[in-house]
Amino acid sequence: MGEILSVQGLTKRYGTKTVLDGLSFALEQGRVYGLIGPEGAGKTTLLRLLAGLCFPTAGSLSIFGSRTEAQLRRARKRIGFLIETPVAVENFSLRQNLELQAPLAGRRDRDGMKALRRTLGLTEREVGHRRFRDCAVWERQRYGLAAALLGDPELLVLDEPMSGLDPEGIRVFRELLGQWNWDRGVTMLIAASDPAELLGLATDYLFMEAGRLLLRLTAVELEQKLATAPEELEEMLLRLREERSA
Repeated sequence: MGEILSVQGLTKRYGTKTVLDGLSFALEQGRVYGLIGPEGAGKTTLLRLLAGLCFPTAGSLSIFGSRTEAQLRRARKRIGFLIETPVAVENFSLRQNLELQAPLAGRRDRDGMKALRRTLGLTEREVGHRRFRDCAVWERQRYGLAAALLGDPELLVLDEPMSGLDPEGIRVFRELLGQWNWDRGVTMLIAASDPAELLGLATDYLFMEAGRLLLRLTAVELEQKLATAPEELEEMLLRLREERSA
């Protein structure tokens, strides 16, 4: 499996405030990465930068081997994004919103649209008829996932997609994401505050704090630490925080 995205020394400053501080990592095709960190860690800024919604102060970015701005714009068409809140017309139904966005994502086959809505529980009989402004959190998040999947992306980038969901909603969302990874090989980068949200789905975890990458673990390594010595993981993260701030 090849490398599909990499960042080297990625830095983002707003005035005197450093939000991303020399971040470096790479993603391999077919894996699911949990981007873990507290609020203010820089997760959303990183995802916005990957989407081209802001630009780095320093460092380099490569997506599918593309590096120049013109190349990156084309490469981003192969990525599905759900960052912060889903983009939608408040008075349109979920189905109408998806039909509005489909041509922009390059999807014009009605059968494919119906299959996507059916898989995600967004048919007219379920919640597809509901206006976006009247939808519950889980309905909005499911719609946001559908919108991100419209273009049959090779990479899916999601910003706290399970925030506000109850335990059952988190379980269902994990299963939906797992289906796309297992059946279609879609690589994923999923931001979350709690690694437990991604247990059974993520293959790798990237722990961030204060704009820096503290620790990288495989799912097996993380689950072993949580099962046998959870305090060791906390101590490790604390020690790394202290080293980085020294």
